[in-house]
Amino acid sequence: MSARYIFTTCLYLGFIAVVSWACFRHPVADDFDRYIYEALVRGRYETVEVVYPVVKHSNKRAEESSVLDSPTHLGQLEPLYAIKPLYVEAIDATAFTGLSIQTRINLISALSLFGVGIVMLIWTGNPLYSALLLASSAITVIFRMGTPDGLSTFAVLAGLWAVSRSRLLIGILLLLVSVWIRTDNLLLVIAVLGYLLWEKQITLVDAGVMGATSAASVAVINHFSGNYSWPVLFQFSFIGGRSPAEIDPAFGLVQYFGVASRNAETIITQVAIWLLLGIMAWSSKSADRGLLIPVWIAVAAHYALYPSPESR
Repeated sequence: MSARYIFTTCLYLGFIAVVSWACFRHPVADDFDRYIYEALVRGRYETVEVVYPVVKHSNKRAEESSVLDSPTHLGQLEPLYAIKPLYVEAIDATAFTGLSIQTRINLISALSLFGVGIVMLIWTGNPLYSALLLASSAITVIFRMGTPDGLSTFAVLAGLWAVSRSRLLIGILLLLVSVWIRTDNLLLVIAVLGYLLWEKQITLVDAGVMGATSAASVAVINHFSGNYSWPVLFQFSFIGGRSPAEIDPAFGLVQYFGVASRNAETIITQVAIWLLLGIMAWSSKSADRGLLIPVWIAVAAHYALYPSPESR
């Protein structure tokens, strides 16, 4: 290892530390989800009647929200967020820092960005390209938000890197852990297992056991969080409703494809850079490019189930 590479790597580590600090200090101003996660953490020690006024008056968006108009509706909203148990645990576990809940949420996102930066450097071996990608707004916005997306990205990226290096046990375990951060990572786990089975890197029995384990994890999480069904989530998110608990889903294929097509028009500009990078990576003839297949499959399946226009 040359002295120049060591020097460049040190500069890179300093750079991602600065970017992580900037994300920590400047979270997204109108982020709503972070206050529901705060409610979940507070709800472990306080009643929803006590938690509600704290969350309601936490920021302007929460105060203006018609969804968050009573303790009852807050309680009915929480299952949509409780399905990220490992993220909620991480917020609670960092209480030893003495920081406020919102500051701890910022800390988790910032540390996740730093972790992603380390994995990218190890994977690519190119500090400059890694720094340019991490500094882009499409990346930093994820780690400025008070959501599990940053921590999930770190776990997924580390898992895929391990798989690419034939450290299958570590890689698949990390992907299974990511399901407990975001249950929709199940789609990626299944796609990766299918890819590894196709490539004959695992047996059908191994794929079946690990796939069943990840699916069972989602079932357990949904059961104990009291999560709502997919039709309820879809109608609440894209069609309307004050509370998911009060929704009796009634939409058909016409409404579904209407939502999916309208949001696709919005999301095209957001995913354009990732499509370009994916095409470039596939054209590079890299030994790791095969992993793009399960990633693309998982992304397409995720959009089909939840056609959200949000950048994250």
